[in-house]
Amino acid sequence: MSSVRTLAILRFRRDENGAVAMLFGLMALVIFFMAGVALDFSRAVDLKTRVSDAIDSASLAVGRELLNGNLSDQQLIDLGKTYFTTNLNLTSPLESINEPDIQINREAGTVDINVQSTIETTLARIGGYKSLNVPVASAAIFKQSDIEVGMALDITGSMKDSIGGKRKIDSLKSAFKEFAEELYPKQENSPQKVRIALAPYSASVKLGALASSIGTKKSTDGCVSERQGGGASDSVGLFHVKADSPKDVDPTGGLHNAFICPPSGITPLSDDKDTVVSKVNAYVAEGSTGGHFGVQWAWNMISEDWSATFSGGSAPDAYELVEKDKLIKAVVLMTDGEFNTAFHGTKSSQQAIALCDAMKGKGVKVFSIGFGLGSDPNAIQTLRSCATTGDGYFANAENEAELSAAFKNIASKLTQLRLSK
Repeated sequence: MSSVRTLAILRFRRDENGAVAMLFGLMALVIFFMAGVALDFSRAVDLKTRVSDAIDSASLAVGRELLNGNLSDQQLIDLGKTYFTTNLNLTSPLESINEPDIQINREAGTVDINVQSTIETTLARIGGYKSLNVPVASAAIFKQSDIEVGMALDITGSMKDSIGGKRKIDSLKSAFKEFAEELYPKQENSPQKVRIALAPYSASVKLGALASSIGTKKSTDGCVSERQGGGASDSVGLFHVKADSPKDVDPTGGLHNAFICPPSGITPLSDDKDTVVSKVNAYVAEGSTGGHFGVQWAWNMISEDWSATFSGGSAPDAYELVEKDKLIKAVVLMTDGEFNTAFHGTKSSQQAIALCDAMKGKGVKVFSIGFGLGSDPNAIQTLRSCATTGDGYFANAENEAELSAAFKNIASKLTQLRLSK
């Protein structure tokens, strides 16, 4: 009997069928735990991304007002918390976000934001991990860069046409007013210098009294177009004009035929918002589209090469300030159609693109806006080629709301360029 009992015990000891089941159970538990950790880690990464985006929005808002100087430290902190909460997208009741800790340093121009957040785990609880901490911090230094913007604005005859029951020229006036209000500092005597120059164009550009001091030919109404013959030039060549006239890519000479002269003239760099808004409000639409004239003079008015012509408070600052991140120079080109007017040589669109390439080589940011272009391939290609590479530099607006949004985006992008993170 004892031998039978002994054999049974030995057989039980050698039987491995149950061991396989136990091993599978243990492995399944490990697999479920690892899957749970991966899932919860993915949720934590997603939460951190959303919190970081909300912090970035708050940081930019606070930094902008810090530069404007209108708000107290507490008001800046409250503003940051509001922006953070508004832009934070909580997707689960398992997520917990603490109130952001915001520190302002006016002397250093810094904004520090720290946020502690946690996320309750799911399958990772098997391993005893009930929650994961997701701390997020951001430190931003806001450089006080000045801004110079030259604006080439279309005032051709087609701007009399209507979109959505409103003339395009009137939509431009409304959009520009919002742009100016967004860009200029809200604080009087702001340490930042923001200036806008206007170059309204049609078949030419009107310089007024400056025309006779720049070119060798006289125009009855003070308008200019390309130089021709011996007056032609590339970006480095010489041309026969007055000895003190700067070199330019698309040389400009006087016009004899006053009838192609637009009624509104250029406005050199101005730090007065009301002045530039009133100038644009007075624009009258007529003439054909010589877009390269507007591009040239929008650039001239922010180019240090023309600081002798546009002197005093309208004198453009040196390009070296752009290289040192102390100044942003930009040109905004707006049109409602294809560039179709040039008097000597190359097409208007080709000259415009050459001008844009030349100024971009100097560190000038170029923005372009089409208005009511539809699917016009030539006009769209010209504007795309002119614009600086990257998001937000080209827009094709089909109505007033989109035009306004395009101008606001430019103001926002220029403002963000001033906030160096």
